[in-house]
Amino acid sequence: MATFEVQVEGLTGLSIDGSSAPTQNEVTQFLTDGAKEVLNALPRNKQEMFTTSNSLNGGAGLAELVLLGSEVFSVTRGDGTINQPCRRISPALSGRALDSSDMIAASITDPAYYIENNALKIIPTPTGSNVAIIETLVYPTVAFGDSVIAKFPDDGEYLVSLYASIKSLQNKISSLIKSDLSISASAPSAPSLATLSYVAASNADASTSAVSAITVSTISKADISGNVPTYSKPATTVNFGSGNNFDTMLGTNEDVELASIELQKQSQLLNSYRIDIDNELNEFNKENSKYQASVQAELAKHNTDLQVELTQAQLDAADAQQEASQAIDVDKFNKAQDQALDLQNKSQTLQAAIQNNDDLVSKFLAELNKYSAQVTTEVQTYSQNLENNQRNYNIYTQQQVKLQVDYDKGLAYLAR
Repeated sequence: MATFEVQVEGLTGLSIDGSSAPTQNEVTQFLTDGAKEVLNALPRNKQEMFTTSNSLNGGAGLAELVLLGSEVFSVTRGDGTINQPCRRISPALSGRALDSSDMIAASITDPAYYIENNALKIIPTPTGSNVAIIETLVYPTVAFGDSVIAKFPDDGEYLVSLYASIKSLQNKISSLIKSDLSISASAPSAPSLATLSYVAASNADASTSAVSAITVSTISKADISGNVPTYSKPATTVNFGSGNNFDTMLGTNEDVELASIELQKQSQLLNSYRIDIDNELNEFNKENSKYQASVQAELAKHNTDLQVELTQAQLDAADAQQEASQAIDVDKFNKAQDQALDLQNKSQTLQAAIQNNDDLVSKFLAELNKYSAQVTTEVQTYSQNLENNQRNYNIYTQQQVKLQVDYDKGLAYLAR
């Protein structure tokens, strides 16, 4: 005989395994729930055919019965002769039932039972000779791999398969319901672009080179002091004044002759003095002529030396001006080169920043296109799945309705 799993697959068209919708464990639960519903739908007289007897003798572990949801059909306790039916009381009255003087006290001929915390307890407590018998309807556990159900109506087993099939279709339909569209693709982050700013190249003015001071050698002035001629006046003893011999001889002695001789003598001395003067003058003129010639030569040499130094100074000044001009030209060239290089560097820096921004934008656009394609694909997939789910939903719903009709008919028939 086919297992219940195979029966459910045949009725639903589903393929069931450990990870399907529903899973094998879920099918087991559906089968168990279906068996319970079928049993509960039976009339009580039919349910009694599938009850289970449980004995309590008051021994260790047998003083009470844990029901685990089982329905209690009857409870009896032996009194040594017959099994006396037990009346049910509220757990709140258990104390009074234990009091032999109380009007509701339980006895071996009038035993009672109550259910507390899902456990059935009997008063008086059953003994080995006075055993209690509890008839309960135990709901079976039906596994997906089972093919029969013990202590279960044979004509109701197919209803369990129908019930599990209906629930399996409901489970499958629930798995078809899609949540709101959720895009798993991550949108690219907008790039952080560098702020573009152009820094003007610095205007490096060429520096001027000062003309070096021209040094003119000092020209010693002409030395005209060392050989200046000196006129030496000759000494004389001529005396025509008062107090001389002539004055004495003529004025005092009135000696004309001696005075005449004295006068002649003085005249001779005066003439000699004149000759000395002429000689001394000639000597002075001679030395003066030599001195004048020396002065002229010294002045000519001085002027020549001065002209040479002036010419050299002019040449040095021209060289200095040329060097200064060349230095300025070189500095102007270097400054122009520096400025051109500075301009080139700043331009390249700006171009690099622009290129980097372009690269970032291009990358972002590529990522954005990729993201857009992924979103489109996911939306299309979602739409396709939605259409497939809608088609399957209609199929499973129609099948569920058919199975439900069959189940309801079978359950109604079984419950008569």
